[in-house]
Amino acid sequence: MLAATLYLLFGFLDIWAIPSALYKVWSVRLIVVGLILVFYSITHYHFFLRRYAALISLFFLVLGLGVEIMVYLAGNGEIAKYAYYTGLILAVMGLHTWSFLPAWQNALTGTWLILLYLVIALATQDMGQTGQWPILLTNSYFLVSANIIGYFGSLARERYLHDSFLLRYELMSHLERVVLEKERADYWSEHDPLTGLPNRSYLMQQLTKRMAAGTESVVLALLFIDLDGFKAINDRLGHAAGDEVLKAIGRRIEDSVREGDLFARIGGDEFIVVLSLRQRDDEVVMRVARSIIASVERPIREPIIELPISASIGIAYYPDHAHHPEGLIQAADRQMYVAKNHGSGCVSIAPSVPEAKN
Repeated sequence: MLAATLYLLFGFLDIWAIPSALYKVWSVRLIVVGLILVFYSITHYHFFLRRYAALISLFFLVLGLGVEIMVYLAGNGEIAKYAYYTGLILAVMGLHTWSFLPAWQNALTGTWLILLYLVIALATQDMGQTGQWPILLTNSYFLVSANIIGYFGSLARERYLHDSFLLRYELMSHLERVVLEKERADYWSEHDPLTGLPNRSYLMQQLTKRMAAGTESVVLALLFIDLDGFKAINDRLGHAAGDEVLKAIGRRIEDSVREGDLFARIGGDEFIVVLSLRQRDDEVVMRVARSIIASVERPIREPIIELPISASIGIAYYPDHAHHPEGLIQAADRQMYVAKNHGSGCVSIAPSVPEAKN
């Protein structure tokens, strides 16, 4: 809209600069302004955005052609014949400034406008004759200078945009790495680095949440699992074999519990499973515990482990035996030692009426 307004306002100069063809020149201005308004009307459509660079280049080409026609219409000795080339300078600079076509394409369009000006000046305005050629030479010098400056300005802009893109890409990549590293750090702060299972920290957080959100109708059964025979595997076969055993048993126990139950490795050869129940049900809990022991006792094929391995499990209930996570774990831990005293592969449930509540 600014371009249309300025193009019309310059029409007042026509009264003084080109009086012999005033109405023709004003007709040209009205046509160009009409085309400007058409350009403005399509800026709201996706079509314009997809072809922005080419359409803007065409826009300034139209402005330049309008000036060329005015120079062509100027009568002998009229000011427009010598001074309206400045409108071409504006068109050429606008072309390089606002069109995002490659710099060489904008320079080619600007050169075409300059050559057309020279043809009009020489063929129709006789500016090559003695006394006028210095004016033509001066005008051409300024036009070519504007095109050259615009060309190198476009190159600088392209280089800046390229560098800006690379910088933005590098910053985005760095930000993605930072986010990824934070996510990884957050993940491993709550997971065991050997087995990838949730660790004690994650278990305590989740237990605290479930206890805080729990009601009298919610019961948590905590199964404290300690492996039997694992020390012998570590001592005879080495820690590498022991690590593989822990990974395999971790996967087996994970497959033995229900979705939504908590499962974590809290250190060494100790694991914890937390079952969510509607009410205390020793039969269901014992079935899960026996299933876990059976999965642990299955032969390990990768690597081949011939030494026997089993598990002892101690069980305590929330809210029967404790009202906070640490107390519940301690109660189940004590029962695990009771189970071990009965032999490998045993399960012990804390008494229904404990002597003391944690």
